Amino acid sequence: MLNKSIASFLCLLLSSPVVLATTTTSEHLGTTLLAKGRIQADRYGAQTAIKRLSAVYRADIIRSAQDSTAQFRMVDDAYIELHENSELRLEKYQLNADGKHGSVIMELISGGLRTISGAIGKQDKSEYQLKTPTATIGIRGTFYEVSLAKEGMYLAAWKGGISVKTYSGACNLMIGNGQAANFAFVNPKGECELLQEAPRVFTEKKTKSKPTATTVAMLPKETFESEVLVKPRDGELPEEPIDPTTLARKAIIITPSNAAVNKGSASKDQQGTPTLKLKNEYLTTTLNHVKQNEQPLNQFDVKWGRWDDYTAQSGRPVPNEQGLMWISYQGTPKTILEQRSGSANYNHILASSVQSSMGSVSQLKVGMNINFDSGKVTNGQISANVPDHTWQGQFDGQLSSGDLSLNFQGGQLTNNTTHQSSQVNGSISGDFVGDNGQGIVGGFNMTDRNNAANHINGAFLIQQPDGN
Repeated sequence: MLNKSIASFLCLLLSSPVVLATTTTSEHLGTTLLAKGRIQADRYGAQTAIKRLSAVYRADIIRSAQDSTAQFRMVDDAYIELHENSELRLEKYQLNADGKHGSVIMELISGGLRTISGAIGKQDKSEYQLKTPTATIGIRGTFYEVSLAKEGMYLAAWKGGISVKTYSGACNLMIGNGQAANFAFVNPKGECELLQEAPRVFTEKKTKSKPTATTVAMLPKETFESEVLVKPRDGELPEEPIDPTTLARKAIIITPSNAAVNKGSASKDQQGTPTLKLKNEYLTTTLNHVKQNEQPLNQFDVKWGRWDDYTAQSGRPVPNEQGLMWISYQGTPKTILEQRSGSANYNHILASSVQSSMGSVSQLKVGMNINFDSGKVTNGQISANVPDHTWQGQFDGQLSSGDLSLNFQGGQLTNNTTHQSSQVNGSISGDFVGDNGQGIVGGFNMTDRNNAANHINGAFLIQQPDGN
């Protein structure tokens, strides 16, 4: 009789909401990378504020307020960005011991999200599903976006493809890679319409945040397919890793044709002739065109150099009066950067390689402050001396999901004798290097607005003054 009473008590205890809540919410599903504005998790009726590095758990309903967004890295290395005014239920997100298979069930209740899928679903697509009010979404690719609006649901397959099956049975289709369209609309009745252009809901936010940029209302499908596209929103989720068997190294490339500094990728090379990939074009040269090739410091896996000229993927030779500057490096793992907190000031020059049309360059200075909690890059300054003149530039930026994005804001070229100044155009890019992100490697370019013949560009490697 006593044993039956104990058994009954244990059954009652285990079935109580408190015990179930404790058991379920202890299942860690991911980590918060970015929490901008007001982000909360509803855990069995209790409201919990979500901050950067906060864990998210099974059965969480994550809510974002107006002008608030959040990014999460899940247990299978997937990235999820939750848009403003959104609700997402994490019903199940389980990665098996093999690190490849598992099960994902999420429910987008309102608002929108976009995600780059991780290991789950890449082996068996049936392991992944996203529920919405009108349909269930499966993946056939890696990068997609969903937005729920009053008039219905908008879908975008930015890379790969997704399947859409409505509860009404009126629609069962695929969009994306190899399909008739990359975009679709689902009305409240569950009826689907293929769209040949990206809906405004996926492009208007970026246009709004940068009013000086060209307004983009719709993105043609052929433009998307050529991959020369406007990214859908600010604060981009990271792109998929580069195939390690081909261009396994990151790169920063200064191209003289448009005086721009861009991030790309590079093959491993010891002779100064790496294959560089910039957007969709491959750049190569030969040994007799290598002007410079060096490894600035042994403790960082960085190489840089210059070419007299190069050949583009199209096979056309590219005359190069300034000399293309390239930087090849292994960046700090994003998982390390995502765990860093506090602020750090990077302003100690370890090595540099700079050239100017105005003569020899001296006293290069580069510095910036990075707040790892907010992701803000502030007080970005770069300066260098040439005979009788001083170059100066200002920049800021953003750190999001381990990706460092720098934005040149303006600068001056000052005559040291007359103290007269002219405005300069410029571009700058950088990335973290070292086991803990203790260094930043970058490239820059500045050009005199009054006389384009006056220019300066180069590479730099900086770290915190204390070396950490």
